[in-house]
Amino acid sequence: MSASSDDVYNALISSGLSEEEIKDKVSKKVRELQGYMTTQGALFLVAKDFGIEDTPEMGPDVHAEMEQEIDYDDFTIEISEVVKGLSNIVLLGRIVEVFRLHPFTRKDGTPGLVGSFLLTDKSGTIKVVLWGDDAKIMESLFFQPNELIRVIGGYAKEGRDNLLEVHLSRQGKVILGSEGIDSKNLPSEINDKTLNSSPTISVKDLYNKEGFIKKVEGVIAKIDEFKEINKKDGGKTFLLKFIINDDSTAISVIVWGMQAVDCIKGINEGNLIELSNVVVKLNSYSNQKELTFTKNTIFKLF
Repeated sequence: MSASSDDVYNALISSGLSEEEIKDKVSKKVRELQGYMTTQGALFLVAKDFGIEDTPEMGPDVHAEMEQEIDYDDFTIEISEVVKGLSNIVLLGRIVEVFRLHPFTRKDGTPGLVGSFLLTDKSGTIKVVLWGDDAKIMESLFFQPNELIRVIGGYAKEGRDNLLEVHLSRQGKVILGSEGIDSKNLPSEINDKTLNSSPTISVKDLYNKEGFIKKVEGVIAKIDEFKEINKKDGGKTFLLKFIINDDSTAISVIVWGMQAVDCIKGINEGNLIELSNVVVKLNSYSNQKELTFTKNTIFKLF
């Protein structure tokens, strides 16, 4: 340990803690911070918990070191780097879409809450799922599309339709806002200019991807079907299926509801079409990849 760490350690011993107690508390603090802080930094935080901040053993330099926040920029990865099973994930991005909070009742009869949103950075987009008290941040008036957000302590797993999602660990948290974030790491604001500057993925490359895609283009090879469907609740919806291709590779596109109506009014076979903010996933029945519109999907014809 450095001299300053020795001072902190001795101050804790003087406060009545045993060496074993200090070791246990430092280990616990390291676990809480999920590896984002060194053992020395955790020792300083333990000392702070015991009110050891202004003593002869701890001068101004040590106190300043204790107050230093974790630099999460050092641990932040791009969304494109997230893979199934990865843990201790730190992401920095902007909210693209916020889905409705869903209250539910657990098996033991207690109430629960779950919510999710789409997070994007320069490399891609992914769904983030929040449970319980963590989901309450979504009730904030500031939790809106385009707001900057940092996800700390996440882990990646497959969710609905086998799409990759990020969930928070027990010690994880979400920080809303850009305070203390290095400006060079800020993702650009989400607008038409951002979408236009995003790299376009080829249809062929879609077969190597899953999840949310910022932009893809191809030629409308065939309009498979457009039909009205009766829902179980007595209402009606619409379904549109068409195929886009580039060169020799093709993929089906699925559109539901009024988006299907809006789309069918403008498209024709042979059109060059650009799709932004769509989802690519594996159809469990056909075992083929397909594209699905989201609420934020934009299509342009050329």
